[in-house]
Amino acid sequence: MDKKLASNISVSLLLLRVSIFVVFLMWGLDKIIVPEHAVKVMQGFYGLSLSTGAMMGLGVLQMLFLGAFVAGLWKKWTYGAILGLHAVSTLSSFGKYMDPFNNLLFFAAWPMLAACFALYVLRDYDTFTLGSKNNLVPVSSAR
Repeated sequence: MDKKLASNISVSLLLLRVSIFVVFLMWGLDKIIVPEHAVKVMQGFYGLSLSTGAMMGLGVLQMLFLGAFVAGLWKKWTYGAILGLHAVSTLSSFGKYMDPFNNLLFFAAWPMLAACFALYVLRDYDTFTLGSKNNLVPVSSAR
């Protein structure tokens, strides 16, 4: 693979990872800083009732997980989990898509879901990571 193309792909995937991280970071901070809001979201979209303390704990766990994700560690698992979590989030909002003009911001979930998918399937080309040498696959040898 051409070095310029390989570099462009790596930079693009890094930017996808960081931008996806920013969204999940805000959702995680919401759980910690405004757990009452996160409890309402969890109840309204997922039908789960959690206490504010449990929500804050979930937020802390999310922050730890996001650290590994943004660093590019354990890409198969962290990128896969991000894809799965965002897919559930996107699909749980299905009712909002039935009233599109009152819920336009929910449609932003679809391109983000595509970005999560692209990052997952191209994870071997995402070389700007803090992973060990075993986690880094040179672009020229990635499948």
